[in-house]
Amino acid sequence: MKIAFMCNITNINIGSYRIHVNDLCHYFTQLGYESKINPSNIKHYDVFIHGKTDKPNIIHKRINGIITPCKDNIKILKLMDFIIVGSIEEKESLIEHNKNCFLFPQIEKMYLNVEPKIHLKKNKIIIGYHGNQYHLNHMNCGLKSALEELHKEFNIELIFICSSNKEWREGKPNIPTVFKKWDIKTIINDIKTFDIGIIPNISEINMNNKLDNNNKLGKYNTDYIIRFKNKSNIGRALVLFQCGIPVVADITPSNMHILANPDNGYAVVSKYGWYTAIKDLINVDKRNFISKNAYNEYKRLYDPLIWAKTLLNNIKKIKKDRNYF
Repeated sequence: MKIAFMCNITNINIGSYRIHVNDLCHYFTQLGYESKINPSNIKHYDVFIHGKTDKPNIIHKRINGIITPCKDNIKILKLMDFIIVGSIEEKESLIEHNKNCFLFPQIEKMYLNVEPKIHLKKNKIIIGYHGNQYHLNHMNCGLKSALEELHKEFNIELIFICSSNKEWREGKPNIPTVFKKWDIKTIINDIKTFDIGIIPNISEINMNNKLDNNNKLGKYNTDYIIRFKNKSNIGRALVLFQCGIPVVADITPSNMHILANPDNGYAVVSKYGWYTAIKDLINVDKRNFISKNAYNEYKRLYDPLIWAKTLLNNIKKIKKDRNYF
């Protein structure tokens, strides 16, 4: 089986290209398969994986897949032989249009050999965020208030690393804050300045409000209503785990694969949840305990070659069923 990644955009600074094209192509090669990005001669390739932002030029009588496509383009979803998704959330959102949704998580090759941080006792605690700048707006779901309360008690500073700071429009905490532009050359060292990593993702929470309660149907006034993107994933948490940074994240489903065990980190949803978790991690021993456990779980659960091999086996089954060769 020979695999060609077909991408119009080949920018290593774009996460979707870096993880699901550049890195995945590397893993396929490591597993002994011929795998190329935009080969000049496509005649002898039998599997074509189209980039996320492309309008795919489907190669007839070959196996065609696409990487994390837009859910709204139903025609493309149905035309593909398979779809590579980054999370269970994304898989569930697309499965009605294509049964062959195969999961490859956002495991970043550039962090695989990073020496995890050993935390030392210090006066100023750096709370760090990295990733999509739009998620900063979700700090108004309890995190903003929690940080402001913590600032009254402790010497804390928030560093956020994004491609831009122009999209942070609401939820800014009134605490010392520093913006750093995401740079592939410095990102590892920048993240390792963090003492605690935070991952807000949920954009709306309703708790203890006047819902349509019916105890006989199992609906209670203590229920949660939460909102998150269909492409939500564990990628931001994995980077922090890899770098040895303890994580406080919201209860987005993918986060729970590791954070369901409280020895690995904190999954929260309320202001008090954010406050309590970050306060616990002010203690240096707790930071080292949590980050070490999370790092070990990441190593156990997120070996990229195991995930890549499973993906290849799923593609092989389609190839066998289509019987093109």
